Amino acid sequence: MQYKKNKNPHFILMGITLILITSGWYGTSLSFLIALVFQNQGLPLEAILLINFLPLPIGMISWISFFLDITLLRYRKKIVLGVTIIYIAIFYIIFLLLLWYNSDLIAEKLSPVDTSGKNPLLNSFILVYVFLFFITGIKFSLDTMKLDDLEMRLRGKFLLVAFPSYSIAGLFDSILPNSELTLILRAILIFSIIDFYFGFVLPKWIKRRAAH
Repeated sequence: MQYKKNKNPHFILMGITLILITSGWYGTSLSFLIALVFQNQGLPLEAILLINFLPLPIGMISWISFFLDITLLRYRKKIVLGVTIIYIAIFYIIFLLLLWYNSDLIAEKLSPVDTSGKNPLLNSFILVYVFLFFITGIKFSLDTMKLDDLEMRLRGKFLLVAFPSYSIAGLFDSILPNSELTLILRAILIFSIIDFYFGFVLPKWIKRRAAH
């Protein structure tokens, strides 16, 4: 809707980013639904890993592209995006080779809704992904809060909550086994996605309340 009104390609990048940054949980979520409906063990490990990790790097590319455009670093865009794409291409090659050779070298399936990563490549990619998202997200949020426009400052406040809460909760959720803490982490992730939506889209009812 925002793109149709404004014809701004940045809204497409925002939409892609919002959809893909949560893809790390798509596989286990789908596996849970299949296990619930068919009363089985859900998806095989290979399918979970493919669904979780194939879309995730694309979310990184869309976010980096959006960040460079918005922060007026377009003159560095080709270099930064080039390095990012090379890094992601290397990740894809190694990930798919390991998945084809032996998926147990990447992760272990503990239950229909829980996998445990045990490969340094995968774990390092997650760390780099979270670090980049956290640092660039904080900078973008703070820059947005410095603008004169009241609406943009409000967006920045939502994003300043969304980026660190998503990054920290997502990191711990990916490296820790399922426990009572998992429910808290997943709740934080859900609220962070809502904050992302408010920060990027800012519904009219929030605008009206802020105006008063």
